[in-house]
Amino acid sequence: MRNGVARCAAAAGAALLLAFAWRCDGSWFDRHVFLPQQFFVSASRAIALWTRAAALGLAAVLLRVAWFPPRSASTRRVVAAFLLAVCAAEGLLQWRLRRLLNPGLAEGMEALTVAHPRYGATLDAGLDRLHSMSGRAIQFRTDSEGRRISGAPIDPALPSVVFTGESTVAGIGLQWEETFAAMLGTRLQLQVVNLASPAYRLDQSWLRLRDALPGLAHPVAVIGVFMPGLVGRAFAGQRHPPVRASPSGELELLPLDGPRLLDRSALYRLWKHVYWSDEEMAEGMRATSLALRGIASLAETRGAPCVFLVTGRTPGWMVHDLFEIPALDYVVAEIPQEALLPDGHPGPQGSARIADALEPRLRTRIARR
Repeated sequence: MRNGVARCAAAAGAALLLAFAWRCDGSWFDRHVFLPQQFFVSASRAIALWTRAAALGLAAVLLRVAWFPPRSASTRRVVAAFLLAVCAAEGLLQWRLRRLLNPGLAEGMEALTVAHPRYGATLDAGLDRLHSMSGRAIQFRTDSEGRRISGAPIDPALPSVVFTGESTVAGIGLQWEETFAAMLGTRLQLQVVNLASPAYRLDQSWLRLRDALPGLAHPVAVIGVFMPGLVGRAFAGQRHPPVRASPSGELELLPLDGPRLLDRSALYRLWKHVYWSDEEMAEGMRATSLALRGIASLAETRGAPCVFLVTGRTPGWMVHDLFEIPALDYVVAEIPQEALLPDGHPGPQGSARIADALEPRLRTRIARR
């Protein structure tokens, strides 16, 4: 009886793996695996090929087990080895998960950020330190509100261009003068107010902007950022109160849920980091669209144009759904591999390319105010 059940289970597993190998072509990986993880670098297309090959190989093993089942003693040893391997993998990932996912960002988060009761992990206030990033010593200064600055204090009375976003906007791996925010401030002769912080989600960016704009007398323009990876961040790894639409259509903060027992598993978190179902992608897109429109609405309320930087590898359907349908202004910036730092962030040349792409649109929008 047990032998028959084991054979049926092996055959069913083989069938599922064969179905997966048939279904997970390049477009499937683009939608469910590559898309949420894109940054400024593209995932290797060989991943899809090797994953399908591994699925076929494992299916062949299970089919052999179904036709020629091992003896009971052998089966027990295989099961024991499998369970031990799972436990070992869980322990290793608990130790190394953050650095496996993004080594440079993990180090920067630990050294430069602190837990904030309102915004989640945010750049620490009052920083003035050299920090090693991508092989260079980077001078990082922040003011009393955790905003990256050149060293000079921010004057709320001056005309300012306001930046909100994550590590790309904060300029991780770049000196202040190398960031595209500083470049644009110099070219437009405007004060820079940079609200960005490493690993921010779009709702965090919206919240920082909402809190900061009332304290600025003359916000001339607002710059946001979008990359496909922000869709994955829209609802993953909650470390601060999430933002959703209220019944009135406005944005509101929801209570922060405590982690479930399964969420504590490193293997589960890794799986959730690299795979997104259709339902999760749809939820991520809804939350992302809501936050983008919220950022633009905050700028519009103050009479400031809002322009979003969109990474060049963003799929056309995403740009259409998130920007063209709601009529949000955006500029696409293409950054070649050689203009990126080893951790995937824009290097000095990549940052200059972003400034070059945004400057004409900003000058036009500011002149039309």
